[in-house]
Amino acid sequence: MLILAPMHPVMLVYDLDSTDGNKVPEELLKFGMFSGSFRKDWLDQVLANAAKYRIKIAFKTLSSTHGGFATTRVADEWKMRIAVHDALDDASRFGILCHELAHIMLGHLGSDWDRWWPARANLDEKAMEVEAEATAFIVTHRFGLEGSSAAYVSRYLVDGQTIPEGVSLDLIAKTASLLERMAREAVPTPKPRPYPQRSPK
Repeated sequence: MLILAPMHPVMLVYDLDSTDGNKVPEELLKFGMFSGSFRKDWLDQVLANAAKYRIKIAFKTLSSTHGGFATTRVADEWKMRIAVHDALDDASRFGILCHELAHIMLGHLGSDWDRWWPARANLDEKAMEVEAEATAFIVTHRFGLEGSSAAYVSRYLVDGQTIPEGVSLDLIAKTASLLERMAREAVPTPKPRPYPQRSPK
C-alpha cells in the first residue's frame, strides 16, 4: 500500500520490518550500509560542525529501509533537522549523514535566512537525489568507504545514463569539499551573507 507523505516521495504504509514473506532483494537489506576502515572522530567532527550551521542531528529508530531524512521542521535556533537510523554502525551513519547534509547544503530544502546555502527546492526529485548521493559518494570515497551509491543513483537515471536536468556538477564538487572539511577539522561558524545590492536606476 502506497501513500503520499509531506517532504517525501511515495512511501509504503508498512515498513519492510513489519512484514514477512518471500526473500527480499539483497540491495534492500544492505540499504544505507557503508564498509571500510572508519574513525569515529570523523563523525563527531561532522556533528560539531553541523551545529555551527544550526543543523540539528538526532539518531533515532527508523525502518531498516529508511536510513535517514532531512526536514525544515525545527524549533528554537535550529534551521534544519536531520534524523539518522540509530541501528546503523558509525561508518553507515556517516555515509547517510553526508547524503542528508548534501540535501541541505545543495539547497534542496530551500535557503535559510543567513543565505548559507542556495534556494533550489524547485529541482525535481531525480535531480535532488542524484546530486545528494553523488556528493555523498565523493566524500565517503575520499574517506575510503564503500557503499551502494551506484545502485542508488541508477534508479534515478533515465535508461541508466541520462543525467536529470538541473543537476549541478559545480555545486556537487563544492558541497563535497565542504563536507570533507567538516569531517576532518573544526570549521569556523559561518557569517550571514548580505543580499546583493541593486544598482540605482
